[in-house]
Amino acid sequence: MVTVAIAGGGSAIASNIINAILATKKHQLVILSRSPRPELEAQGAIVKVVDYDSHEQLTNALRGVHTVLSCIWTYGPTVGTLQIALLEAAKEAKAKEPVWEAVKKSGLEYTRFINGLWMNVWAPGAPRDEEVARAGYKGPAFLLDINSGSITIPGDGNGIISVTDMRDVGKYAAAALDFEKWDEDSVIVGDKVTINELVEKIEKITGKKLDKSYVSLDAIDAVIAGEYDLTPNVNERVPEVKPLKVDEFLATHWTA
Repeated sequence: MVTVAIAGGGSAIASNIINAILATKKHQLVILSRSPRPELEAQGAIVKVVDYDSHEQLTNALRGVHTVLSCIWTYGPTVGTLQIALLEAAKEAKAKEPVWEAVKKSGLEYTRFINGLWMNVWAPGAPRDEEVARAGYKGPAFLLDINSGSITIPGDGNGIISVTDMRDVGKYAAAALDFEKWDEDSVIVGDKVTINELVEKIEKITGKKLDKSYVSLDAIDAVIAGEYDLTPNVNERVPEVKPLKVDEFLATHWTA
């Protein structure tokens, strides 16, 4: 058992990692939060209310912590400032594995979880268990809006994208706490699909044609270059986790 701290505990991805770690009943979980979280304390987590602008508070909150998982996210440059503040506190508290550019220079063991696109961004408007499908995601539909029947297709639609359900990201992250050594990048892939294949799957399951619009190649170089066609290195180390596939996600939440 190790003591694990999660920063940014209010984010959607953090909630899925928290649930997965608590489900293992293996580790002591510490949540860094700006406000009290009694619902997490009721599940056995230790919640430490911190001011991210206070180095002393962060350092004290991380004392005795073995691993720090940073799920901090906010728009704009603030996110970088918060991450650096967390890193500096982790170094002083001697946490073993925080999470990133300054991290490389810190001398601490680290990894970066990479999971492609969250398939939960296709949940908004789902006719069946939308809240479950969102898995905490509160944003709008991305890339395609199944509810309105519209999709933005990059290039010719043949570029491969890797997608993962956030609930599976949580399971893999929880399992990775048991690894003796972490790779620099921990790559997780739930499924791979081209946009054209995705269109076919959605139209077959929902029974309606999608209104397609196209984005120029210049606007989506990363997809065209295959940068979202990821090669997983975590899945094979955790064979007991069977990640959700696109077909399953669509059939479960978008069948009328």
